[in-house]
Amino acid sequence: MSTLTPDRQLLTVREAAARLAISEKSVRRRIKDGTILAVRLGGPGSALRVPADELERWLYGPEGS
Repeated sequence: MSTLTPDRQLLTVREAAARLAISEKSVRRRIKDGTILAVRLGGPGSALRVPADELERWLYGPEGS
């Protein structure tokens, strides 16, 4: 399970899309289907954030870090 700590970098959907060189819509689709982990900063409809380390793990796999 993923835990948020104060030192953990959180990316906006736009920042995650830029790192992956894909559209924000594609990032949101991957968040919705569970491929990319994201957290909501509040209730339904609030801002989404993608933990940078989880994005890197997804992108490069556990061996790539």
